[in-house]
Amino acid sequence: ALYDAALELLNGCEDWPAEFAEPAVILKAETIGRRDPVGAVRYLSTVADLVSSPAQRFDLAIQFGKAHSLVRAFSQAESRYAEARELAHAVPHGLATMAYHDLRMHWYRRECDAGAREAELAIAHPDPSIASAAYAFRAWMRAGSGDYAAHVEDLCKAVSFATAPTAEPVDVATLATSIHALAQVGFEMADGAAVAAARRASGALAWTPDVARHHYTTLRAFGWDAFMRGRAGEAQWAFKEARSLAPTLAWRVLAHLDRASVARFSGNEFWTAEEMAQADALAYDVQWGSTHDEERQLLVLFAVLHAPTDAPRAQQYAAMYSQIGTENVDPNLGVYGDPRASAFQRYAEGRIEQTLGRKSAAVAALEEAYRIFDAASYRFRASLAASALAELTGEERWRAAAVRHAGTYPDCPLATLADRSAAREDEMPVQLSPLQRQIARALWSGADVADLSRRFSRSTFTIQNQIATVHQAFGVTTRAELLDEARRRRLT
Repeated sequence: ALYDAALELLNGCEDWPAEFAEPAVILKAETIGRRDPVGAVRYLSTVADLVSSPAQRFDLAIQFGKAHSLVRAFSQAESRYAEARELAHAVPHGLATMAYHDLRMHWYRRECDAGAREAELAIAHPDPSIASAAYAFRAWMRAGSGDYAAHVEDLCKAVSFATAPTAEPVDVATLATSIHALAQVGFEMADGAAVAAARRASGALAWTPDVARHHYTTLRAFGWDAFMRGRAGEAQWAFKEARSLAPTLAWRVLAHLDRASVARFSGNEFWTAEEMAQADALAYDVQWGSTHDEERQLLVLFAVLHAPTDAPRAQQYAAMYSQIGTENVDPNLGVYGDPRASAFQRYAEGRIEQTLGRKSAAVAALEEAYRIFDAASYRFRASLAASALAELTGEERWRAAAVRHAGTYPDCPLATLADRSAAREDEMPVQLSPLQRQIARALWSGADVADLSRRFSRSTFTIQNQIATVHQAFGVTTRAELLDEARRRRLT
């Protein structure tokens, strides 16, 4: 996965002697296609006349098929694969190679038949890169049919090539993709063995800048898994390391939000405020309309984290998310026809509706998300959805569900989060209005009068009157006394 270096070495290969030019132009097309499938098709069209041997024409047709399939031009891809199939006898293991590409096409078409003959032929391919990728494709096909245990099993097999002795190196991008997927799924399902397998593979892989996104998301998953197992310090270091590798500004913002979330869960509001301030500062330069994939979920996380202390800003992020749209929240799951894609989208919608104060819509979306996460044994997400429903409804069943799912992680600090959240609300003076409660939380998070005036679009005179009301309700006269009282009531 050193694509720029490879392209530099292949510069001018079109003019090399034929015996070297034929394989070189195909390798160049594959390298271009890793980042620009359309560019690969364009390049292949200009060099097709340089390829004449049956074996190289087979590879040429394969590269055309791969590039077309990546841009969802399936009819063109099938046509090229048909050409390759006619030449499969000209290369060693040609039929197994074709089985692998047929498996990819099943996958792209959302045909989740993990028992297809192509799968068995592809995973038996002697090329470890093809075999590893075949296990990964079959894993996602299993997920598409709802067999999540087999999904994890195949991902473990896919990443095992990172540590197994092989006759030739395994494609770094293939392994990086599978390691990220296994780390994420293992964490979500509280599967310690799966996360351990991902950690071993990650440690053995020579990560490169061209797969930085997968490295970043893998470290994120490790960080959240550590936090959910009671190792908050390890989680914070993982998020800090991920931030140093962030491939985009939006991912840098997410690293700060992750650290803010852990600080919030740990009851450290000062640290939360510090990380949120850094995230907000960076977010001004993010072109949100151009974000895609999971980057878009940052807006949801912003809204959720700001909601307790800065409702206007929370609603600003919520409105931005609603305006941009909720499609492609997790494109991987969407491609595979995985029902978890719908759950991610509905969870995001539910939290946005909650932030905007539309309770009925929020409850409906979150209940649907919870049902899917629960059925898929996505413990972390199910716990979050249940906690949000407990906040919205006050129903004990949701509080119990949140604790039950969080409790599947040993020493999980979220196992009692819903109960602590409810207890904290009970410790708030009943006479305070929702605005005054937000002002109280903001005060012990470090906000001053000017900050509160800006946040809530009120004059400093009005804010000072609201602060006086808060002080009176808590039976204090100064900010320092308010903080001491909040600590005594275990509100911070």
